[in-house]
Amino acid sequence: MPLRTKKAGDYRGTEANGVWSEKWCSQCYERGMFLNPDYRLEQMIKTVDKELKEGGRHALFRWLAKQGIPSLERWKKND
Repeated sequence: MPLRTKKAGDYRGTEANGVWSEKWCSQCYERGMFLNPDYRLEQMIKTVDKELKEGGRHALFRWLAKQGIPSLERWKKND
């Protein structure tokens, strides 16, 4: 998920000290912690796809988004 866009605004999460995160979005990260710390990669992919589909995103956009999730630092450490 883009952290900031002109159209949608700011989606950055926050670090423990309240500073904006430059790594993680507000959908999964707040106050220095993941909102769903027990989520597995497969769960996150399904969740992202569902949210994007409900938001009216095209299938190609959803596919591209899902392809990028495994490369995020969060998943490289755990899987």
